[in-house]
Amino acid sequence: MSAERLEQLMAMLAEEPGDAFLRYAIALEHKRLGDFTTAIGALEALLADDPAHVPSYYQLALMLGELGRVPDAVRACDAGALQCLVTGDRKARAELLELRRTLLDEE
Repeated sequence: MSAERLEQLMAMLAEEPGDAFLRYAIALEHKRLGDFTTAIGALEALLADDPAHVPSYYQLALMLGELGRVPDAVRACDAGALQCLVTGDRKARAELLELRRTLLDEE
């Protein structure tokens, strides 16, 4: 089912290549399929193009943390928390800072 979903999302993205939500959804489908490398690359590319896409920082940090790349995960949290100051997203900032604390406690 997820592979089919991924194909559907890719077809939609072909029609709307600049759609950040579709790019994010595709990255999460790769994650669900266990392809963390592709998912991480997709989120990093999305953030390079659209640094204000705050949900991507959280998912990126989660995956990096799961792979044991804690310093990279903490950097993703920091970058996302900083972006939240720009966008005024206090809730997302609190979630990113909490994830950061959790990552550092587990290290």
